[in-house]
Amino acid sequence: MLEEQAIVVEVSAEEVWVETCRQTACQSCSAKSSCGHSLLSKISSGKTQRLQVKTDKELQVGDQVVLGLDEGAFIRGSALVYLLPLLALIIGALAGDALFGLDSLMSFVLAGAGLLAGFGYVRWYSWRHRQDAQYQPVVLRKLPHTGDIPLINQ
Repeated sequence: MLEEQAIVVEVSAEEVWVETCRQTACQSCSAKSSCGHSLLSKISSGKTQRLQVKTDKELQVGDQVVLGLDEGAFIRGSALVYLLPLLALIIGALAGDALFGLDSLMSFVLAGAGLLAGFGYVRWYSWRHRQDAQYQPVVLRKLPHTGDIPLINQ
């Protein structure tokens, strides 16, 4: 189970709104000076993301909680978002090559069409499964109140 700390910012009957601070492991990585992900994390460092999470736990605004997401769902989602459009691009390029030859502009056009079709499928799939419980974070536990300043600036 992947875990992330969050702060409750709004409470309703069966759900809470929480904010998480984007964090990466870039500070401890030896390749951070030559990595594109490190650059992107510097740009988004300290920004918060607001999520709606269903829960049956008694929580109040300001509570610190630990959210969890199933690792299998994370891996399936990552594969869908990153691999499917790439595979669709390759299939489009190979289809263009098989149908029109290697020097044809149609290989490029079909590769682009495959990429767009892959992105379209990812968007449709994410819309269709947006309420699936397996892809939703859950509140695992409430952290004890220490009296310190919250982890996330509001």
